[in-house]
Amino acid sequence: MTRTESEMTYPILKVLHLLGLALTFMGLAGVLALKLCGGESPKRRWLFFAAHGVGLLLLLGSGLALVFHLQLLQTAHALPGWVQGKFVIWLLAGGAVSLAARFSRQAELVFLLFIALVALAAWLSLFKPF
Repeated sequence: MTRTESEMTYPILKVLHLLGLALTFMGLAGVLALKLCGGESPKRRWLFFAAHGVGLLLLLGSGLALVFHLQLLQTAHALPGWVQGKFVIWLLAGGAVSLAARFSRQAELVFLLFIALVALAAWLSLFKPF
């Protein structure tokens, strides 16, 4: 039994989306950890900043592709609230790198913010509350 292209596209997009999530937050955690350990060398930080940036691009690209694949724009004039919420989380995750790079004194709070962003994004994806 062969799968159609559409049947194969959805799992691939989900894997890319999860990869983007992992890269984004590994990058954020890496920047925070280096800051806590006194690693100010740009030679060491570039890997984590790159992971964060590539992860954000993967999240946005695969997320938009999933929106089109699931035809969420064709049924209404606006995106569902849960998709809008995930876009706001994406914006916050993009700005969170400056928190990780600057606020090592509040590292615990910043780390909890990272966990909260991932948990909220997962909740929105799974339950689609609005």
